[in-house]
Amino acid sequence: MHKITLKFLDQSIEQKYQQEHQSPKRKTHIKILLLTFFALTIIKSTIALIYKNYAVVYPLLGIVPLLAFSKFFNINKDYHQRGLIIYLNIFFSISVIFFDDQLDSATMHFRGANQMAINIINILGIEFFRFNNNNYFINSSSFDITTIILGFGINLTLIIIVYLYHKATRSQFLLTKIDQRWENILKQILHNQKFILINYQIEKLKFQNVTSTFSQSIQSQEDVMKFLREAKVDNRSLEQYLFQKLQEFSQKYLEIMNHSINIKFDNQLMSVDFSIFLGNQPTILIQIRQQHVQFQNEEVQKVCQLYLKLLTVFIKIIKQNIPFNYDQFHNLANKVLIQQIITSIWSQQITSKIISLEKSLQKIQKFCYPNTTIQLFGSDYFINTIPKIFYLLLACIVDSSNSESIRIKGYTNKNELKLIKIQGQFDIPKLNNYTIKIKNYLLLICKEVKAQQFCINLEFNDEIVQPFTNIKMPQLHFNWQKKKFTQ
Repeated sequence: MHKITLKFLDQSIEQKYQQEHQSPKRKTHIKILLLTFFALTIIKSTIALIYKNYAVVYPLLGIVPLLAFSKFFNINKDYHQRGLIIYLNIFFSISVIFFDDQLDSATMHFRGANQMAINIINILGIEFFRFNNNNYFINSSSFDITTIILGFGINLTLIIIVYLYHKATRSQFLLTKIDQRWENILKQILHNQKFILINYQIEKLKFQNVTSTFSQSIQSQEDVMKFLREAKVDNRSLEQYLFQKLQEFSQKYLEIMNHSINIKFDNQLMSVDFSIFLGNQPTILIQIRQQHVQFQNEEVQKVCQLYLKLLTVFIKIIKQNIPFNYDQFHNLANKVLIQQIITSIWSQQITSKIISLEKSLQKIQKFCYPNTTIQLFGSDYFINTIPKIFYLLLACIVDSSNSESIRIKGYTNKNELKLIKIQGQFDIPKLNNYTIKIKNYLLLICKEVKAQQFCINLEFNDEIVQPFTNIKMPQLHFNWQKKKFTQ
């Protein structure tokens, strides 16, 4: 930016500034000026005709064609706008100097104040400056040197203020362009990442200026706002949750706030990270947690290590005739089987089914020691769940059991199984390690897993949700299947 003229050194930026910032203001300003001049001319002519003051009427009638001449300017073009503003100011100066009556002192002061107000509007709004001292030199019969010095001093001060004002305006415009550039850079860097970037308007208490690559159906500002209102975090909307965090953010005077949350949206569950950044307006960045592939790779490595370890045990038993340790083999086999269930969950299609609790318990009997029994109290129960995840949870519980008897009882609500109580003796640290590891899976089917040494309560979700995918919504677009049959 030039130090004196304040023009941007880059002509393309200067052109954008004029087109986006100044030209619309000039256009509006010109329309208001023309409308005001026409209205004042008509009102003044009408009053003069009523009082039969024809000396005033004739000059006013001459002003009309001069105003009509403004139609030859194309206010959509920048140089026409500037030319028309100059024309209107010359026209206004001529009308004031040559046609305005010399009235009493109070009226003349009032007129001068009006002229100065118009001049300030021109200066601040459209970068146009003119001096009003010419009226003083033409119409005054005597000259007061102090008045002249004061006039020039005031105009010089006004020039400095206007200079600083337009410098700040242009700097703000430049910063806006820099923000947009960094936003585009961020998009380019994160083109494979799924995110929502939102600015929060503190004055209007609303979100705006949304950028989103979250999914193909969550792109526009309307889509994002719908997502914020419909997505749930602990039975409240994501929008309400973010408002609360923004209040905490402002009260604690933080520069940045980071959180990880689980969101339910359109029968889907997603884990997201969101950050709030301090700035002119708080900015919120919401990103889908990208840990799935890394998690899968780690699981594959663990399965391979366990298989190798199991094979090593077999080789030692066969070659070295080592006494067979059943407990060691059982624990190792359970680890392999549990890892196999985990890998099968993300390698196969996730489906929701109505399954038999009794048959599910029979399937996980293989995780028990030979002397351990699983007893189901009451009749068989049927539950709508994701079988693989349900088996995985039961397998982890059974593998963490230290007792010879595991007793299970179900509790229904409106013929739907909502709670399972499992009694026995359990290794809670071992079970906690399992549940932490498979937490994201459990959230799809369970509301709460409350584990104690002698009792475990499994409370199920009111509805089964699916893991979020970055394909189109709704459910029909991403391998969602609902099957209702008894297994």
